[in-house]
Amino acid sequence: MRSELVGAALSLRVRLVLVEPEGRMNFGQILRLSRNFGVDDICVVNPKFDIGDREVIDFAAGGASLVEKVRVVDALNKCLEGVDFSVCTTSIAGAPEDPLRQAVVPRAIPLLLPRGSKIALVFGRESVGLTRSELSMCSLVSTLVTTSDYNVLNLSHAVAIYLYELIGREVGELVVGERCAGDYMRVITKYIEKLGLAYGLNQSEISALKHVVNKALLTKAECRVLYKLLKTSYAIYSKAYEKENSSLPDSDDVS
Repeated sequence: MRSELVGAALSLRVRLVLVEPEGRMNFGQILRLSRNFGVDDICVVNPKFDIGDREVIDFAAGGASLVEKVRVVDALNKCLEGVDFSVCTTSIAGAPEDPLRQAVVPRAIPLLLPRGSKIALVFGRESVGLTRSELSMCSLVSTLVTTSDYNVLNLSHAVAIYLYELIGREVGELVVGERCAGDYMRVITKYIEKLGLAYGLNQSEISALKHVVNKALLTKAECRVLYKLLKTSYAIYSKAYEKENSSLPDSDDVS
């Protein structure tokens, strides 16, 4: 009965991604948290220790068995394969002049993303967090807001808060109508990137536009309109440069 109740409460399916974790104790506690919240999809980029270390196992307690399920890779993009959306976490957010660091709080994430979506929840290094390049790879950027001006939490504590907000409680929808599916969103964001590059935007600006779309609570009908606009715009741009034999990426379509 307990597992049925937990399954019914899940609004998002989470892949937990850790980039170059540095602490055995933290990693063990994160495995324990993963067991608490029913997360068994864990991807780790270049850990700085042996994930099967005795200290890891001791601090994992009831989550020690999850060590066998952890996938270790050498680049973040490999952990982001096969998900609908990705959320990068950062303690540095909200800078007025930095479009890449306009973040959402954890409790907003289940409201912004369609129910049942598969998401990668990405945490950076204990020492320096995620790089700008890594942040730009995600669909959304998120930060924790505390009651003081110091919001840098211990990694395992931050993971606990995010897992609770994303899958530990039931969250209602804010939009009436069928939400835009992941395949549409992927194509839309590809067109944003192509047009952004064509018009000379830098990667931070392109990522910011992607984040805007992912925070927009789009319905399926709205996605179709936006998709049509972007596809037509790219076709017009391509045609305008045909005579110059410009090398342009192929278009992507959804059925």
